[in-house]
Amino acid sequence: MITIRDWFKRFHNRPLKIAATFLLATWFVFAYRSFVSISEKQISAVTQTAGLLSMTIPYKDRELTESLLDTLVSQGGAKSAALCKGTQQVIGDNQDLFGCEMEKSLLENVLDRKVPGSGDLVVRAKFDLLAVWSSILRVLGFGLVLVMIGFYFIQVAQSRIEKDILGPLLNKLLSDEQLEIRELNELRDSVRRAKELEAQKAVTLAVQENNEEVAHDIRSPVTSISELLNRVDLQDTELKGALTKAISRAHSVANYLLTGKKEETGSAIEYAYDFALIVNDIAIEKKPLFVGGEIDVIAPKTLYAVSALASGSLARILSNIIDNAILACDSRRNVKIFLTRQETSISITVSDTGRGIPGEIVDKLGQKGVTSRDKSQPAGTGRGVYSAMKTLNNVGGNIYFESSPGVGTTVLLNIPVKKVEPVGVVDLILIDNEEMMRMTWELLAKRQGQKCRTFSSVEEFLAVVDSVPKHTPIFLDSDLGSGKRGQDCAPLLRELGFQRLILATAYSRLVGTTIPFIDCVVGKEFCGGKTLPARTSRSAEIQSSVPDFGQGLTHEEKT
Repeated sequence: MITIRDWFKRFHNRPLKIAATFLLATWFVFAYRSFVSISEKQISAVTQTAGLLSMTIPYKDRELTESLLDTLVSQGGAKSAALCKGTQQVIGDNQDLFGCEMEKSLLENVLDRKVPGSGDLVVRAKFDLLAVWSSILRVLGFGLVLVMIGFYFIQVAQSRIEKDILGPLLNKLLSDEQLEIRELNELRDSVRRAKELEAQKAVTLAVQENNEEVAHDIRSPVTSISELLNRVDLQDTELKGALTKAISRAHSVANYLLTGKKEETGSAIEYAYDFALIVNDIAIEKKPLFVGGEIDVIAPKTLYAVSALASGSLARILSNIIDNAILACDSRRNVKIFLTRQETSISITVSDTGRGIPGEIVDKLGQKGVTSRDKSQPAGTGRGVYSAMKTLNNVGGNIYFESSPGVGTTVLLNIPVKKVEPVGVVDLILIDNEEMMRMTWELLAKRQGQKCRTFSSVEEFLAVVDSVPKHTPIFLDSDLGSGKRGQDCAPLLRELGFQRLILATAYSRLVGTTIPFIDCVVGKEFCGGKTLPARTSRSAEIQSSVPDFGQGLTHEEKT
């Protein structure tokens, strides 16, 4: 049987050995990950260059090819790069005629990637390992110094523990002297705090479980109400629309309780949507609740903008403010909503003809627990206004209150939006969610003397739609991501007056087909906006309109 003294002698330094091993292992892992990261970066740079060259080779564009090879050297970290056919150099980033005869060595790495659709052409790049590793080696050397310093401090700590803690502890354990150790008291406090955290965790899990039960209980009757509503023949279409929207919002609340996921409202994320649609939808939802009163909306037909505030967050804020306005109204029952846009913000004003709010409460609105409702109304918690103010502040917006007792209250929401840069006259517009495709079209259009403006989504385009001439060709990607299709957005663009809508697709089976509201269907290859047929579905006519990228080259360069 092992004694306490023997146990301390055998195991007291094991944690220190584990810590030292962890430091050394961390250094080795960092070194390995640095090597893998550099290798992946080199492979990715060569692969991307080969992919971009596949779009220039068919047009014999020597200048653009050399530019891509230079980019691989200047930004991709390569020492040299060339377009090769076997060991014969076709194009290089410099005058080195032997760029395709390079071989791997101890200090140099050579990578080859085949250019898609070019037969036997490959991109060959040489990387100087010593130059690439120079900065990493400095970091690794500094890290090794830190590890050695860590070893030293671990050794010192071990000696101090043996001298100041374990020695006195062993002596007291094996004697009749009363044991009073501050560290043990601190350990007891830590255990107590851990138990408290465990209890809080149990409460959180219980709340989560309760939320799931509530969500389930909500969804079942809401689904039944939705199904019954579809079977009831309501003559009041406005009431039916309001009920439908209210049911949809109840589903959203249930989903939030079930998943715990909320729409993000951080300033790093941008949302493009129709503010006028949100305002009108909430007003329609609230009108049946405002018996004997009027809710007037004064807003443009559409108002697309890009903002850090998510559409769901805006709907929640408006819903709460309009609810408060309705409750504040007595005999004079009128609520007005104004929607206007400035250069970098959108303002939403909600005014009511209610009883008003005392001045001492107006100054405190937005603080947690402060409510404007009086005793004759349902109890308020103040959480709605507090949450609205917090959400708007997070995206750089704000909320203002102005009220006069007996006259009414006005609430102003100020929401920052992305400044609209007018598009003006351009030769074509591309709407595509792939950044590489947008960059390629802009580059090729510029080389053809054309001006191409690109957008990542239809909503982003709609934010500047008023500044775009209606005769401008609009190229729509057939797959815009998140289940959205370009052809589904065509009816709206046609309604807005755009005369030339072209679907650009990577699906060859769609090229040349006829699609409603679409003038023609082309491939994803760049085909400028000046010579495109007004309306055709024949691929031969489409190909005849593609600009000749071989113009200006000699016969030898073309062949």
